Amino acid sequence: MSQSIEVNVCEGILCADFNEGRLIIDTGSPVSLGPDIAVRVLGSVVQLNASFASYAWADIKASLPFDAVGLIGVDAFSDAALGFDIANDTVVRLESAIQGVSAEFVMGSPVIHCQIGEDKLRCVLDSGAGLSYLKRPEVAAFGQALGKQNDFHPMLGSFEVDTAACAIVVGDQSVTEIFGLATDELSQLMETANIDAILGTSFFQQSLIEIDFQNEVVGITFD
Repeated sequence: MSQSIEVNVCEGILCADFNEGRLIIDTGSPVSLGPDIAVRVLGSVVQLNASFASYAWADIKASLPFDAVGLIGVDAFSDAALGFDIANDTVVRLESAIQGVSAEFVMGSPVIHCQIGEDKLRCVLDSGAGLSYLKRPEVAAFGQALGKQNDFHPMLGSFEVDTAACAIVVGDQSVTEIFGLATDELSQLMETANIDAILGTSFFQQSLIEIDFQNEVVGITFD
């Protein structure tokens, strides 16, 4: 029988409530963060870590716009396939093979190929980002400028960014997504990972996304 959890979007970030408290579900984080405890999530037991590189959970927790006891990264799902149906507040562990395409995974996070206008982009699926993001501002010229918007990222805190609505093509499907133009710090992180765009929780809310972390396959169906 498939296991599932009820999820909710808090300040644009995917979360779920467990016995331990509220946990962020972050497909863009290589490791799970939090106090020195082990948490069972969708059949997997994951150890929370106090820090990752220069990012300490204590600092992230202090800057969050809501209460959370920890963050679940992709290390919790390395042997699993998950279905993200955020429109219906559900993440499920899948027991059968998914229908999708082979994808590149960067530090455990899924990367898919998309297109905006004439630009072909490498995009990471990141449920820890409220907005989607473009690394290069000129790509936003293919869309409609929407002005500035406030956003928050667990690793980077709060900031204000220019936004644009762009038609994004994934395979033979197309959807309009709102993108922020990445800040300098975020652009540097994206450059290091060789990523052109981030598809955040707003993208998850428009689609049914299945990710097989073990076999590196991703399937996406737009509502």
